[in-house]
Amino acid sequence: MVLLQSRSALASTQDALARAESKADRSSTDAAAERSRASALEGELAQTVAIAEALEDQQTSDKASIEQLNTQVGELESKLADAAEAHRATEAALAERADALAETKAQVEAQQKAATANDERNLTLTHQNEELQVQLIEAADEAAKRSIPSVPSVLVSDDGSDLDVPGFSPGMAWELELVRSDRTWRYSVAANPVEDPSPFTNTVNPLKLAIEIEALALREDVGAFIGIDWQAGTDIDPSVDPARAHLTLRLAQELLASAAREMSPSTLIVTSDDKRGGVSLEVVASDPDDVDFKIPPPPIASEWIGIDEHGGMVVTVRSAN
Repeated sequence: MVLLQSRSALASTQDALARAESKADRSSTDAAAERSRASALEGELAQTVAIAEALEDQQTSDKASIEQLNTQVGELESKLADAAEAHRATEAALAERADALAETKAQVEAQQKAATANDERNLTLTHQNEELQVQLIEAADEAAKRSIPSVPSVLVSDDGSDLDVPGFSPGMAWELELVRSDRTWRYSVAANPVEDPSPFTNTVNPLKLAIEIEALALREDVGAFIGIDWQAGTDIDPSVDPARAHLTLRLAQELLASAAREMSPSTLIVTSDDKRGGVSLEVVASDPDDVDFKIPPPPIASEWIGIDEHGGMVVTVRSAN
């Protein structure tokens, strides 16, 4: 009985041992599986840690990039503000310049209108002046017709004597020449041909003045620059010898007209010429190197006139003595 009980207990113990061994085997298997899972988890953890570290590094790099971008954005915003300020200043300057241009345009338009008005006024004055000149010419011609009898074409005789023409004398021809000279001054030289007084009213040398008027008229009418160098004093007194005064003036007119055609500045020199016995007239170029400047002699032959073409052309009005 006891043996049976012992055997039964042994069998139970063996069964329990078998179960325990089976359980131990299962526990060992589970432990190996757990170890395997733990190892896998450790690998995953290491990978996760690596990823986390990489992400942290990327985050650090991104922060640095963001800070750099923020700096660049700040600089761009500053530049944009400067550009906006410069744009406003440019717009203000352009507006100011536009105002100035508008004002200048208005001034130019006003000046153009004034110039147009002046042109019209000048044209009117020119027409009025032309009409006045015509009226003055007509008045002078009418006065000449009333006061001067019929005058022959030859004004002086070769021997200086009065021509045997009733009512005519060299003095009358000289006075008529002064009327013409005064008219030349009034039409071509005077600033105000209507109101300016005649320069012959108070002159002490009408011959010199008449020759100067001829030169000034040529300057105004054709742009000829011819000066007068008077060195003759009063050798020819029109009140004493009107015939020679008239002849001297006419010769000067011809010489001045020839000089005007040369279109070079020149001077008419009038001198007392004791060597040639009278008053000499010579036109010389203002430029001593102008070798092409030549004045032809007046086409006239008279005992009163001497023409010397040696070393330059000199015309002499011989004295009566």
